[in-house]
Amino acid sequence: MKVCRGCEVMIPDHAHRCPHCRARQRRGEWQLQAVLLGAALTAALAVFAETC
Repeated sequence: MKVCRGCEVMIPDHAHRCPHCRARQRRGEWQLQAVLLGAALTAALAVFAETC
């Protein structure tokens, strides 16, 4: 169970919308982490390619 961002009612973990207030819920922070990981890998590959 997680807490709704809009009305602070407990809702199921898999809910994308609160059944009580219909507020959209965050899907997680994995998208930001994926973007940052991609940028770090791209920078590392650029440095590696420059040294070869």
